[in-house]
Amino acid sequence: MFDPGVKRLLRKLYEILELMLKTQTPSSGLLFASFLYRRDIFDKKELVSFWERQFGLSFTYEPLSHPLMDYYAKEMGSDLHRFFILTSQSYPREALLATKLLSLEWEQNWSKDDLRRVNVDIGFLSLENFILSTTKNYSHRVFIGHNIFADLTYVFQKGEFEPLPWTYPDYLDLDKKYFLTWGRGFLLQNGKSS
Repeated sequence: MFDPGVKRLLRKLYEILELMLKTQTPSSGLLFASFLYRRDIFDKKELVSFWERQFGLSFTYEPLSHPLMDYYAKEMGSDLHRFFILTSQSYPREALLATKLLSLEWEQNWSKDDLRRVNVDIGFLSLENFILSTTKNYSHRVFIGHNIFADLTYVFQKGEFEPLPWTYPDYLDLDKKYFLTWGRGFLLQNGKSS
């Protein structure tokens, strides 16, 4: 049989192993959306109101630059406008998938002749990172269900959000990074990430 010192050590190792095997609930975060829409057909106030009926009071931001407007204009037409929106209440990470699926329904309902008139990017902002969701697979994207993939767009390191080699060009501008940083500060200040 083991002497008492070895028994205590084995018991302590067993306790540590039990703690290591328990899974932790990931922190929650804020839902994000980017609405790119035709101003001649849709009104920003209506789109914000539509979002808030689903997700509650939210914060909006109009980015200063729009690097891919010409790309989207091919499908959607001219007179495009974009705004970002962040929820003021936190959600579990699983909400990213459900919200992306919902946004695909919205896009389809708002389309005409199989062409989108509103493009809705859905993301999730946590203290650690910013993730966008997409229907397109690629080597760095992770499947999260129902033909949806998570795209790690920014990681929070050394006190700021850092883009990754694959970060979409229309999310690389400093003003967009500042908005995400502001959202992270709101999340941190309001203890909404637990």
